[in-house]
Amino acid sequence: MKYPKWLLILIFALVILAFVGAGFTLFSGHRPLGEIANFALVLTLGAILAYVYYTYLLAKDAWTPSASFALKAYPNDPYHFAFQIQNHSKVSLNCWCNLNATVYGQSISLGGFYSGRSSFDLQPFGGGIGHFGIRDILVKVNRTLNDMKQEAGADDPKKQLYLNIEFWFNPVGANLVIRNPRQRHYFDFKRDIMVTDF
Repeated sequence: MKYPKWLLILIFALVILAFVGAGFTLFSGHRPLGEIANFALVLTLGAILAYVYYTYLLAKDAWTPSASFALKAYPNDPYHFAFQIQNHSKVSLNCWCNLNATVYGQSISLGGFYSGRSSFDLQPFGGGIGHFGIRDILVKVNRTLNDMKQEAGADDPKKQLYLNIEFWFNPVGANLVIRNPRQRHYFDFKRDIMVTDF
């Protein structure tokens, strides 16, 4: 975020005045500690001005549609994931997702929200949680967890199960579509964890 020119000029002027005032009293034999306190007060005033201005900008910016998601494995089942969605704005949103899951290059569709066919609707600053399982993906290609674990390490782990997740959203009732950058993940069956592929 760029600082506005008027704020920079104001802070610069206050700092120059403080330096001039402090320099004058230091070289003329007056009490320097009092001027250092005044200088600190001026800097504090500048910081408060910047804080108030940027608080205003953040509050104003909350009307810009913004949403995100995160994957989190369930503690008692590393093959089952919570899909946590968060609306970071004052606008109600329709959120969409496509996992774009592949197992050994074969595309898998879980249907519904996870294939971009239905939306997950969020209220302003609201959140929600969905879930999906690795087992559900493997069933679609007639494989089991044991199959994948036996083959783990023999090949590139990215080839086994890969997710190229698309996530997008739009304000309710609007034609505007906002797409987040894709998130790429693969499941490492040797370590039983989901790994982000940068």
